[in-house]
Amino acid sequence: MEKAIMFHGDITLYKVSSIPATAKKLKWIKGFVLEKGEGEHLHTIEDECGIYEVGGVLYLKVEKPIQINHEEHGLQTIEPGLYRKDLEQEFNYEDMEARNTQD
Repeated sequence: MEKAIMFHGDITLYKVSSIPATAKKLKWIKGFVLEKGEGEHLHTIEDECGIYEVGGVLYLKVEKPIQINHEEHGLQTIEPGLYRKDLEQEFNYEDMEARNTQD
């Protein structure tokens, strides 16, 4: 079972041993939006790293410590390694359906 390494609001990062070969490398730009929450709150990556995507799942290849930022949660450091960020969901028992989690 994989262990969650970091929590940053609604974002959970899992340490992984590899990135799938089918993952597409995304272009990194300063302030890359890792997750957009309710009320225009953004989780952004402030430092350069490799970002890959496959099937809606993002992977990070971090070669040196980087920071993730959010208006409410502040800055947090991500140490070097490979990480997976799943699409977070919550279950609404009233509507009996799952939906993407938002801040």
